[in-house]
Parts: sequence; C-alpha cells; structure tokens
Amino acid sequence: MKVFKATQSKYNILHRYKNGNNMLEFFKDANDNWILGCNVADDPAFAEIKQQLNALQKINLNQKIIVL
Repeated sequence: MKVFKATQSKYNILHRYKNGNNMLEFFKDANDNWILGCNVADDPAFAEIKQQLNALQKINLNQKIIVL
C-alpha cells in the first residue's frame, strides 16, 4: 500500500489541517517517517491542499507492529 511521506517541514504545515469536521493527521511508520494514506488527496474536504498533498513523496507502507 502506498502512503504519503512528509518531511518535518511539510508535516508542520499540513498536520492537523482542518476543513469543517475533517482533519488530517499524520502518524509514524516503522521507519519513523511521518505518513498519511494517499486516498486523502481524493477527498473533497482536502481539495484546497490537494496539490501540496500530491507533491509529497509516495512510499510503500512499513507498518509498526504493536505487541501487547
């Protein structure tokens, strides 16, 4: 699965971007990257920042495994 990877500066700009009741939230992957699902670029709630989202690097998801 492909995800967007944000640099720290892009994360600082885009993390918790709000439009009405919709909010972007990045999270860390197993490699400590700030990531976000690529599907958000197609969400009409984020149309205003779609160009910024599509400019982010796309990488394969490397999920954290949580052991309880």
